[in-house]
Amino acid sequence: MGDALIENPTPFEASLIRAYEARPAPTPAQTAAMARFARQRMPHRRVEGWKWSDFNAALNAAPAQDAPNGAERAAGGIVIAPSAFASLNPVEVRIVGGRPDHPAAEDLPRGVRIAVARTTALAPELESHPILSLNAAMADDALTLEIEAGAAPGRPILIRHILAGAAPVFVRTAVRVGAGASVEILETYEGAGPVLYSHFCGMTVGASARVERTAVQDAGGEGVFHALCAATLDEAARYDQTTLSAGARLARHETHLHYAGDGASARMDSAALVGGSRHCDITTHVRHDGAGCETRQVHKGVAKDRARTVFQGKFHVLPGAQKTDADMQANALLLSDTAEANHKPELEIYADDVECAHGSTAGALDEDALFYLRQRGLDERTARALLIEAFVGEAIDAIGRDEVRLALQALVSGWLEEAEA
Repeated sequence: MGDALIENPTPFEASLIRAYEARPAPTPAQTAAMARFARQRMPHRRVEGWKWSDFNAALNAAPAQDAPNGAERAAGGIVIAPSAFASLNPVEVRIVGGRPDHPAAEDLPRGVRIAVARTTALAPELESHPILSLNAAMADDALTLEIEAGAAPGRPILIRHILAGAAPVFVRTAVRVGAGASVEILETYEGAGPVLYSHFCGMTVGASARVERTAVQDAGGEGVFHALCAATLDEAARYDQTTLSAGARLARHETHLHYAGDGASARMDSAALVGGSRHCDITTHVRHDGAGCETRQVHKGVAKDRARTVFQGKFHVLPGAQKTDADMQANALLLSDTAEANHKPELEIYADDVECAHGSTAGALDEDALFYLRQRGLDERTARALLIEAFVGEAIDAIGRDEVRLALQALVSGWLEEAEA
């Protein structure tokens, strides 16, 4: 196919084509995915929904790397420190340079199955997403996690993405939670980022099942990062998610929820802490198909120096989704005159018996509150830190497990110590 696959490809797109053609024989699904990407191209600021997160510009500003999925990684050359969640005795799964490594079956809790399987095609509703099309074309294997119906493993599942090497990395995970099951999933992104790290997680949550997912992205380096979790909730299912991100040169976290059954509910909270010239984009899309479903969403963005936070959230309520109850709140705290926050909350409603609301604010620290704390003997640095911690706290206070909540609070405190130094 050569560069002719894409007319006038950018340098990064040309490197992707060369990497794609150097791989073993692709499956029909991968061939179709690459053809879609060739039509869609890498998203840029002139594409609605990406105007504040220009992946095309960011990737073409980075040195091109042709080797896919961290192939340049030196074996045994990575030192992996213990996780911040090690004290929870989790079932730990590592994805190093795009390559999954998981415990043996005999070491897993009852009702939990983890394997590596050949990737499958995207769901039709996701085929219009350019980065997911690219991911589907380039990722060979998917980490699969299955929680059997009625199972409730007492240990959380910890998936650690160890970012390694400079070449683009494409990762896929598939999670299936059976009816009536309950599971806690912790997901971390660690290390120095490659030029592009792309992760797609497809999840199904069975009837009356419960999932609590916490994702923490604190990778260093100057990489570009994209992660998308698409979850389908059956009748009376419950999905709770907390995302904490320190951004990257450009980082985008997406969540797509689909209420396929009546009476499902979700909490989606997120916090972005960015400094320097880092960029963090939190984008969500919630499709209400079932009746009587409930969504609660809180986003907190903190930016200093020349950093930027982006929040884009949409509630899409279809005609049959009567009795929908959904609320979305996005707040930004700007710690310098050059920091930036961009918010775009949306409601698209086709049912007449619903309660849906959204709100958005952006501003600086409350000078009256700062003065109040200073009057009670706190120095300015401590007073500022307390106010920022309280602001971010609303996005992590709803985490069910105390140890996880405290770990995220510690990450916030560590960021503040560095930011306020």
